[in-house]
Amino acid sequence: MWDNSLVDVWYSMSFDHALVIKGKVLKTTDVFIIINVYAPCDSEGKMALWQSLNPLVLNNTDVCLCVCRDFNSVQYSDEKKERGTVFRKVEADFFNKFIEENLLIDLPICGRLYTWYRGDGVSMSRLDRFLLSEKWCEAWPNCIQVAYQRGLSDHVPLLGTSSALHA
Repeated sequence: MWDNSLVDVWYSMSFDHALVIKGKVLKTTDVFIIINVYAPCDSEGKMALWQSLNPLVLNNTDVCLCVCRDFNSVQYSDEKKERGTVFRKVEADFFNKFIEENLLIDLPICGRLYTWYRGDGVSMSRLDRFLLSEKWCEAWPNCIQVAYQRGLSDHVPLLGTSSALHA
């Protein structure tokens, strides 16, 4: 998953709907935590996931932190386009509360606006994203996330990167 000459990963754990790795970038010695999320589709499951992630995020404000991938939630109504579906404001409010309480930064998306597409050609949403801590953005400024063209999956490839990581 990573190049051992660039990154030293010394801890990993998984629990329902998340994989957590902790390590450091060898070139800079910056310690990081990446939480890869695959949120459930049901509202109660998502709320439980946000609540279980809160202590993990809040107890690690001293390291570079990234919470990423498939949140199965949108923040705003314009992040979802679907025929005959009502925007779930309460669900979006819980997701936004998770982001705000943990002081996470949602990067602007480049490339495509939506990251998930149903096969009907009408339904699409921005379900995938990189949420970064301020410490991450300070260590690696100019971070961006780029959504590429969809292949076989119903999700598009999403790349999070910083020009500082390649310097």
